[in-house]
Amino acid sequence: MATQQKIYSAESADIKHFVSGEKKKNDHYLHAVIHFDSIINENVLIQAVQATQVSLPLLSCRFVEKNDQAYWEEAGWKAQNMVYMDEADNRQSAIQKNLTIKLNEKVGPQLRIAVIRKDNQDSLAIVLNHMICDGGGFKDYLYLLSDCYSRIASGESSLETPHLLDPTARSISQIFDAMDEQQLEQIKNARLTNYVQSEKDHLPLSGDENQPFIITHETSAAQFDSIKNDAKSKGATINDALFAAYVCALSNVVRADPIVLDCPVNLRTYLSPEARPGFCNLTSNITCVVPSHVGTTFDHALLSVKKVMDAEKSSLEPLRVYWDLEEAYQTHSLSEAKRIFPSIYSIPVNGMTNIGIIDENKLTFADHVVRDVSISGSIKYAPYFQIAVTTFRKKITFCTNFHGTEQDRKFLDEFVNRLIEFLPHQY
Repeated sequence: MATQQKIYSAESADIKHFVSGEKKKNDHYLHAVIHFDSIINENVLIQAVQATQVSLPLLSCRFVEKNDQAYWEEAGWKAQNMVYMDEADNRQSAIQKNLTIKLNEKVGPQLRIAVIRKDNQDSLAIVLNHMICDGGGFKDYLYLLSDCYSRIASGESSLETPHLLDPTARSISQIFDAMDEQQLEQIKNARLTNYVQSEKDHLPLSGDENQPFIITHETSAAQFDSIKNDAKSKGATINDALFAAYVCALSNVVRADPIVLDCPVNLRTYLSPEARPGFCNLTSNITCVVPSHVGTTFDHALLSVKKVMDAEKSSLEPLRVYWDLEEAYQTHSLSEAKRIFPSIYSIPVNGMTNIGIIDENKLTFADHVVRDVSISGSIKYAPYFQIAVTTFRKKITFCTNFHGTEQDRKFLDEFVNRLIEFLPHQY
């Protein structure tokens, strides 16, 4: 008698990302790069990946659409199917090649890690299906992976994870269940403003869906302090400063007025301290809308961005979209929900996601020194464009993920350099 394969529910956020991939807005995969100062033990890494599946069993699943329903089904993939070795002549070329590989959610597995080895130093190029979790969840997964690696390397016989997460706690309803009736009424009665966008909002990008690339730009720890101190002196945050510089860079290129930017935000702050959500998508979107003329100076842009962001962050209205997505998914067939989703969830063509600080004390692979790490989101298709930001040891990394031509790559390289030039510097 055949063994019944275990089934896990697909959530509305899973479907949202899947539809975005189908509509060619982005490729719905998350990306990370970790650089070490030495050679890691690939066998220990494989064991560590296997150990993480206790908390994230979807790694070995396939995504199934059947009988007008969607779910995750165990497919029997092992960690050996997720980890690859690449003895590289050129580290950056190998990272680029392995980082832009597309996974197949209908087949699985949902994770791919390439160990790129050159000159007695390893780098990891990691791709994870965005349907499984958001950037904050991905960061937590890397912490879990490094913890499992360290414990296996030290010879621990038991890997009962003390911070074990509930693999079934993936629904956006976790957020709504944590809210009181007044908050829920505010969400359900919210009136969202849709900003009609046109080619005036688009960056001059041709796009080429057959040529994905990821480019990175970095700032120093000294500049991080300059940005933080300058923002603090004006009652603003580093995130406000990043968006202000983005507005300044865009105002020199696009013809749109106002400038409209998408800003994903982590919803886990609404959960109780005792909550242990599984790896999932708990992200909302706020919209930064400012007149284009504020981009003439950084200080003017910063004050305008801060005012808008403060108002958006104190409002529950952006959650209306996610309430509607969940309601549509729960009350309609899969095919109908997929048809409705694009009319509910529509984000600005330009955006920035600040995945935040990567804690070096939580990202420890035994005695291997992590030289650098960055996380980025999906690879966008024209005209959609996003910059992903992570900070490690005060160094900010800007990742630009795009499907485009060599001319697009050159333009985006120059565009992000201009953005960084608007940020406060230490002289």
